Amino acid sequence: MYLAERNCPLDILRNIVKVAALLHDAGKTNADFLAYMEDVLQYGEKARKRSIDHASAGARIIEDIAGGTMVSELVGIAVYSHHGLQDCIDMESGETLSEKRRKKDIDFESIKGNYFSVVDRRSFIEYLKKAHMDVQKLNVLISDHMGGMKSSGETDSEKSQYGNKAFYWGMFERLILSVLIDSDWTDTACFFQEEELPERLSDEQTRNIWSDAIVHFNDFMDRLLQKGGGSPLDVHRNEISDLCFQASKQEKKLYRLTVPTGAGKTFASLRFALNHARKYGKKHIIYVAPYNSILEQNAADIRSAVGNDKIVLEHHCNVFYENEDEESRYRKLTESWDSPLIVTTAVQMLNTLFTSRKSSIRRMYNLCNSVIIFDEVQAFPVRGTELFNLAVNFLTCFCNTTVILCSATQPSLASLDENNLYDCIEMVPEMGKYEEAFKRVEIEDKTGLVPGGMRVEDLSIFALKAFEEYHSVLIIVNTKSCARKVYEELKRGCADMCELYHLSTNMCPENRKDELDFIKKDLQAEKPVICVSTQLVEAGVNLSFGCVIRSLSGLDSIIQAAGRCNRHKKLPMGKVYIIKMAQDAENLDKLEDILRAKEASEKLLYYFNKTPEKYGSTLDSGNAVKAYYRQYFKAFGIVPTKYPCYTYDTTLEDLLGMNKKGRIRYQKQHRSHSKPPKLCQAFREAGDTYQVIPEDGKVTVIVPYDQKAEKAIQVLEEHFSPLSEQKRAVRILQRYSVGISEFLLRKLGGAVHRAGDSDVLVLSMDYYNKKEGVLDAPRNRFLNF
Repeated sequence: MYLAERNCPLDILRNIVKVAALLHDAGKTNADFLAYMEDVLQYGEKARKRSIDHASAGARIIEDIAGGTMVSELVGIAVYSHHGLQDCIDMESGETLSEKRRKKDIDFESIKGNYFSVVDRRSFIEYLKKAHMDVQKLNVLISDHMGGMKSSGETDSEKSQYGNKAFYWGMFERLILSVLIDSDWTDTACFFQEEELPERLSDEQTRNIWSDAIVHFNDFMDRLLQKGGGSPLDVHRNEISDLCFQASKQEKKLYRLTVPTGAGKTFASLRFALNHARKYGKKHIIYVAPYNSILEQNAADIRSAVGNDKIVLEHHCNVFYENEDEESRYRKLTESWDSPLIVTTAVQMLNTLFTSRKSSIRRMYNLCNSVIIFDEVQAFPVRGTELFNLAVNFLTCFCNTTVILCSATQPSLASLDENNLYDCIEMVPEMGKYEEAFKRVEIEDKTGLVPGGMRVEDLSIFALKAFEEYHSVLIIVNTKSCARKVYEELKRGCADMCELYHLSTNMCPENRKDELDFIKKDLQAEKPVICVSTQLVEAGVNLSFGCVIRSLSGLDSIIQAAGRCNRHKKLPMGKVYIIKMAQDAENLDKLEDILRAKEASEKLLYYFNKTPEKYGSTLDSGNAVKAYYRQYFKAFGIVPTKYPCYTYDTTLEDLLGMNKKGRIRYQKQHRSHSKPPKLCQAFREAGDTYQVIPEDGKVTVIVPYDQKAEKAIQVLEEHFSPLSEQKRAVRILQRYSVGISEFLLRKLGGAVHRAGDSDVLVLSMDYYNKKEGVLDAPRNRFLNF
């Protein structure tokens, strides 16, 4: 109970968490469980494994004492779910969680008697009364916020255009569960490893960390400014940074930082976060980016800026420590995010908010009392935008957390029918002032150049002509297949006139990193370069080409691609060409989001070419971006911003809120006028359904790309490798993974083998080329050099 109470991030939840902590292991007073523990103590790992339900009893006890109350449901669900997330109403049977658990064969009366022989009943009832009072306060808090969120015409007390009470109750439930899981796991780990409970930083210690980081940050930025020689762009970057600093003094909770590419939003938002965290006593600063390529680059910048590696936790799949002690420390920190400054991916953050995995839920409570920076927010999945909005509203309205949404092309989502962001203000209100200052490129529409769209040969010829003028060209297309075909065509046409590169997710991350490093070096040395890529280089990657050719897609993608052109303004004006590929060259039938975005851009281009002055005569203007998003979200008569649950013909927004389908199932099951429980959410169904990036039948294979990968594979193939070494090997091999379709896996046949007794599939290097990635037919090994 001590650990749960200490870790609870919100005072209003503390008594509720206490009761949940007291009850969560009540079932362990069961005679069967005690006998099992005696076996474990006597025989250790050789003890016979037994599945004994110890989660039901604690929830049964509170139902027995306070059944029908909200505190009983909040605590009961957390206790039921601390070993696996549960649905409040079963989506198939309509049974409540309580009804399902009551069918469990446990000696409840005996367990209850044993429990209250250990826990003082009077003290427990006092805790429960306090928890009940806090639930009432929580209800008032949610109701007051819902009232404040309403516009003048809204009358429904349960929802507004900014969300609904049921969703926010569900998020509080997840918070309670998060504290319970983390406390339980930490306590258990410390017991078995004979370690002291980890200490948490005091408020004063955290404030001192922010103060020291601010001193380092200011010195770092001064040196950066001197290095730049006070160029006009640096002056504007400094102005934007100053505006962010002024905003940090306010107690507002939700900001947009919308500035052009190259305006220094990473450092400007970090300046805001550090100063805001110190002023308002925030526990964490969390920087979130959509892609590892952005994250690794910006993580290095953030470390340099704050001057203290020890306070920065970088959490994504590409982090690995050779030293075992450092690896162990890293693993512990990533389990709970108990670190001052966290740098992580959108996948990790969104999983923390929505997935059913206990390891993800565990971290959620550390999102409270924080500053969270979402960088390149336009690149977050459109599907699930409303879920994201609701989670941001929850964090900013109820969790004492400040959120900054950063982008050069902010989505215009204010016109959604429901589930909008609440009270979001612009940190830099006059973006138009900086559009001209940071204008480094001209975007030119060439979609009509070839009737019916360009073939691969047409694009190759077009790119080589652009190369003659600009000497460095980046080509971004929408599919891996198209990228490879264009690369192969250019190989035939380039001869030795330039360094030719290809990038796609058909290449393992380590391979892509190496290629990106080569590209950066060649560009810095001003060597002639052509690079063909999918959209993986689009946002946040520090590359600068004289010309960018972008296959037609969403305007946000086109503008982000333009950020890779003339990045340092070495040319008076770089050039970005929008081209359109023929259907047989670039098939988007299975890429609905890209196809939808492409169609919206086509409509915008039609209107732009008729009246360019309406959009400031440039496609990267604020007016053009707003017009694009209007087309994207309104023109199709669909709701792409919801996250669908096809199994039950509903959405995750509803499953995690009112759960109308679940309520209907409940009424059918009970065939009476009995009321459903107060909390009806299908937490597990929603969490199991949720994927940040849908797998779509993808299978992961490992590429023995270098000696490090080969050694890790060898560990898995040796039958007697220690488990700790096998785990390390699996983590290392994440850098060498590629997702392929099941169809391609079958086609590869014997080219893929299983590493020992593990689940790891290894691809033969005969079917991998370091310039192109995974191949569907073998090529000579010497081509890899």
